[in-house]
Amino acid sequence: MFRSVRILGAALLAFGLALPAASAQSLEKVRMIGFSGASNLPIWLAMDKGLFAKHGLDVTLARTKGSKNQIRDMMANKYDIATTAMDNVVAYTESQGAVKLDQPFDMVAFMGVHSGMNTVVGVPSIKTFADIKGKPVAVDAPNTGYAFVLFKILDQNGLKFGKDYTLHAAGSGGARLAAMKEGKAVAAVMSAPNDTEAKAMGYTMLAPAASALGGYQGSVYAARKGWAKANEATMVKFIRAIVDAHDVIFTDAAAAKAVLKKHLKKLKAAEIDTIYTSLTSGDGGLNRKAEINLAGVGTVLALRSEFQKGAGNLSDPNKYLDLGYYQKAMSGK
Repeated sequence: MFRSVRILGAALLAFGLALPAASAQSLEKVRMIGFSGASNLPIWLAMDKGLFAKHGLDVTLARTKGSKNQIRDMMANKYDIATTAMDNVVAYTESQGAVKLDQPFDMVAFMGVHSGMNTVVGVPSIKTFADIKGKPVAVDAPNTGYAFVLFKILDQNGLKFGKDYTLHAAGSGGARLAAMKEGKAVAAVMSAPNDTEAKAMGYTMLAPAASALGGYQGSVYAARKGWAKANEATMVKFIRAIVDAHDVIFTDAAAAKAVLKKHLKKLKAAEIDTIYTSLTSGDGGLNRKAEINLAGVGTVLALRSEFQKGAGNLSDPNKYLDLGYYQKAMSGK
């Protein structure tokens, strides 16, 4: 009987169908929190195509309003795994985060989401970087990684941090776009679909971050050390499911675009095509097999060393990573 149930479950998953209710209830629950945007494609695909269920997991994904809320929620054990900026892990490990925590920060990155999917975007009146001078730019928080990405690219284009522009702390990508619409800022770093929406409104695409900076580890999959250690088998299952999802995205464009269309309903087919291309090609995009981009982590450390007062020279990526779970998961594949 049990063999028949397993065969039925495998057949249903092969056709992208849900498992029967009783089987679904037996799946291990994993609570995730992340930001909105197209970089969630691996998670959406693993949910929609049964890849998490195939590995015995029932994964939910909550949307955070910003990095401050996300870190607080992770440290309060409201969630098990986060997709967050690599720089957030570095910042809070170094006690430089945007909020003070009641307990020692213990999150580590164990897989990579993408190596830069961000674009510097200006409102229609901003045609060149020089037009930004003397005006406000929107950031998530002033001392977070994507803010540093913006500072560095502005610096490359002759605008000095702390001198040639002011800051408006807005929160997530959607909030940054809203701030620009409301006239509170003239430029920001943002990713799909927010940059796609901005382009459709006539906003100026000033520079792709990945090309401007070279290697950069953008978002990562991260967990608290204690939870990961206590749930090693779950970590291995999660990693295998996510790696499978990243593989599908690079090998089955039609399936990946269908998932994007389902979750980004407002976008037209041509916009979906553009986003898929940005996810799978160029200097940034999703990390193949969800591997950590070690050179990109080095760029994250270099930017924090440059722009965070008192940061010192951060140079050891292993302080913020635990790749043992990934290695264990991949050794069995």
